[in-house]
Amino acid sequence: MTNIPKKELILINPCVSHPISRIVVYLLARSKLPLSLLTLAALTPKEYKIRIFNLKIFWFNWDFTKDAFVGITCLTANAFEAYKLADRYRKAGASVVMGGPHVSCLPEEALQHADSVVIGEAESVWQEVIKDFENKSLKRIYKGEPITDFFSPVYDYFLNLNPGILHRAGIAASRGCKYHCDFCSRPFQELRFAKVDQIIEIAKIMKRDTRGLSIGRPTIIFQDDDIFSSPPYSKELFKKLIPLKIKWVATCTIDLAFDDEALRLAKESRCTCLMMGFETIFPKQYEKTSTHHIASTEDYIKAIKKIKSYGIKIVGTFMIGLDSYTHLDYLKLLKFLIKARLWFVSLTILTPFPGSKLFERLKKEDRIVTFNWNEYDCIQNVIFRPKNMSRLSVKLWFIIIRIITLGFSPLFIILYLQAIILLCISYYLSFYITKTLFYF
Repeated sequence: MTNIPKKELILINPCVSHPISRIVVYLLARSKLPLSLLTLAALTPKEYKIRIFNLKIFWFNWDFTKDAFVGITCLTANAFEAYKLADRYRKAGASVVMGGPHVSCLPEEALQHADSVVIGEAESVWQEVIKDFENKSLKRIYKGEPITDFFSPVYDYFLNLNPGILHRAGIAASRGCKYHCDFCSRPFQELRFAKVDQIIEIAKIMKRDTRGLSIGRPTIIFQDDDIFSSPPYSKELFKKLIPLKIKWVATCTIDLAFDDEALRLAKESRCTCLMMGFETIFPKQYEKTSTHHIASTEDYIKAIKKIKSYGIKIVGTFMIGLDSYTHLDYLKLLKFLIKARLWFVSLTILTPFPGSKLFERLKKEDRIVTFNWNEYDCIQNVIFRPKNMSRLSVKLWFIIIRIITLGFSPLFIILYLQAIILLCISYYLSFYITKTLFYF
């Protein structure tokens, strides 16, 4: 009896095209797995052999197989790399479908390189896409609709995943964001939540993973836009995490600082670090809080101190390049960052991504200087003309503040040493970097 070869699905999260950014992204995120691609794997029929490539740097001719079905997700910064891979796979005889935020905003652009595109969340249409691929009748465009109970369809699959894979992918207890920032390129949707008991069961499996550099128990990474978007839901989740005695980190808004019960539960459930999107030191510019407690820069300082008093570290994200900022405001930002003593400062250059209100406004005002997506990396290029200063001044302020804040960041020392170790390992084991991340 002859063995019938399995159908092959290749899922790809491309690396960025710029060589410097490619190295930075690879070192910081190579060990992570895209939760979106794991979700698609969960919805794929069992007869498929699935391969996932995450931030793969080196590609060779033998990677581009004939008759495979290839799914590529992409952001704006890695769009050109995604298109290049799509072209090579199609040339080899594979069928390619593309999705992700950039493709959802510019589907016609992506269709120049792919057989099909998925606009929006792919879960609701993925099985239709697979069926059409098998029948050789792929449509040009599929429009995915948000699923209210988004986690239940893939829950059983995640229950049977290796704990190490789950640990590296993290988990999302919610989807959507209640703050409609103009720089965000994702469509605004109602908040949706997974069942708390399902999240807890997945956390129990993650707890079994004892590999990696973590001392003691592994850390759960919640991939939510805001782990505290619904205080009642979050408190229930925190309570049920307490018996697990497992460290966790998440993205959160400053609202948490003004809910003593939630702070206590977060501490008791072993929250170790929260990433908070301040974006600016002037709260009224981006009102990312549902409370009336934040009206000034000093209010931010008080809130940060309160969260830190519970033993929770804070990674703060800030943007350089806001129209309202002057040179004096950047000095105020620097003073604030020194005073706040955050665990780490994540600094980015304001970038108008396609699909965002900011992109449409700046495009209408003819202030965007390039549509070369490779330059939309948030860390090297100022791709629009700010109002109060030159593009060069914005970039210089980014470099100055970046250098100074790294000097007093405890996390930077850890990341710096890790980067050196990873560079050495990558140099001596470069052959293995080209291999597939993992197989199913």
